[in-house]
Amino acid sequence: MICTLADGSKIECDDQPFAEGGEGLLYWDKAGQYVVKLYKTVEPQREAALQKIISPQYNIVQSEPYWDSLFAWPKMIVKQPQLGLLMERAPQGSLELQWFLGAKQRQVVAKKHGAAKLGQWSNYLTLAIKMAQTVRRMHFRGLCHSDLSFRNFLVDPATDSLMLIDCDGLVVPDFLPPQVLGTSKCMAPELAAQLTSPHVKASPSASTDLHALATLIYWLLLLRHPLLGPKIHDSDPALDEALSLGEQALFIEHPTDTSNRPADLKIRYQDVFTPAVAKLIEAAFIEGLHQPAKRPAAAYWERELGRMKDSLVMCDNPKCPFGAFVFSFKQPLRCHCGTIVTRYAKLPLFYFYKPWSGQPGMYQGERGYVWVGQPDRTLQLWHVDPTQPPSPGLNTVIAAARLKYQHKQKTWLLQNLALPNLLYFPPYGSPQSIRIQQEVPLVDGARLLFNPPHGRAAYIQFVS
Repeated sequence: MICTLADGSKIECDDQPFAEGGEGLLYWDKAGQYVVKLYKTVEPQREAALQKIISPQYNIVQSEPYWDSLFAWPKMIVKQPQLGLLMERAPQGSLELQWFLGAKQRQVVAKKHGAAKLGQWSNYLTLAIKMAQTVRRMHFRGLCHSDLSFRNFLVDPATDSLMLIDCDGLVVPDFLPPQVLGTSKCMAPELAAQLTSPHVKASPSASTDLHALATLIYWLLLLRHPLLGPKIHDSDPALDEALSLGEQALFIEHPTDTSNRPADLKIRYQDVFTPAVAKLIEAAFIEGLHQPAKRPAAAYWERELGRMKDSLVMCDNPKCPFGAFVFSFKQPLRCHCGTIVTRYAKLPLFYFYKPWSGQPGMYQGERGYVWVGQPDRTLQLWHVDPTQPPSPGLNTVIAAARLKYQHKQKTWLLQNLALPNLLYFPPYGSPQSIRIQQEVPLVDGARLLFNPPHGRAAYIQFVS
């Protein structure tokens, strides 16, 4: 099949679709780079809406390759054989997110693709960060997806790849209304309530996106749905689920109302996440569950999940299903699999401080932000520069500094990779300027200044 694009160019596609959705048919192009979607029916404003999404005003991937890897963004309108669009193809090996959220689905993936395809918990944390980045990016441009779900995120945990699809259905403000309410189990309660109470009126918006985002993050990192617990609302299973997700929605880990808490809940979210991420969970599923205005914005998820990744400690058990866990001051250092980490005599903790506005040479602590040293863990641009968001692909500097561990000497070294002005202050003695590619041994109580006066400072504490 030959498709003609809006600029007159042509692209050759398979004759048969590889998938069919509610709105159209999906075809691979012969070169294996793109997907073509041809619409079954065409609403009067459909083509004009697509032109809006592709235009510089709303195109959120234009000229930035990192975003191009996260969004299957419409690239060009297809004119013939019927109206459609051309979009980037997800990386080979990607599967719908739903295949990684349940025990049965995960067994199918492991049997078909091998256990390595499932990745580890640290991979899922990276995927959660990328999900937050996609939503933050859309909302920044005034767009909402309206159907964030486990079907519209294509992922490969083993390679940390994620892509949001179905972007042609985005809600364009004052132009294209929502085409769908969303997907069951991901819809916000005010949307799901319309299935049981016709008098309730709500439409997909940025706030409903935020509920879906929080749901997918919780579900992915804990492998359980935040609202589907043992509480029964109706004898009809379909109506019971609709009430559980809508009008009667109740967080399964609610601190005071335990009526929806599973009896076999062994690991609580507070045991897995940093305190800052735990607060976002509470804001999303306690305060903001039925009050949309209180749901945390995607930028907060992106920042705090990124900081949580900075606090991961690798497990010593090579067969550990988690692979890593969040550092805790509880002793000894114990992974969720039960393994006590003894590989290092001591771990260096970096407590970050940012410059105090209007007070040259003064710094203020960033409460709860602790970077935990691990071999070959790198300090990125957003670690040393407080103005940068934790977006790996958007930084020109891949790594600012790298931590190294010498097993024989049981010492930690910091190597300067790209900082033109890195200062090291030992507890005693004179400060040292660390040149690019130079290494400095770290000791308890030392301080670092990254590119003063605008960069962060760090205080180093060793814990055993």
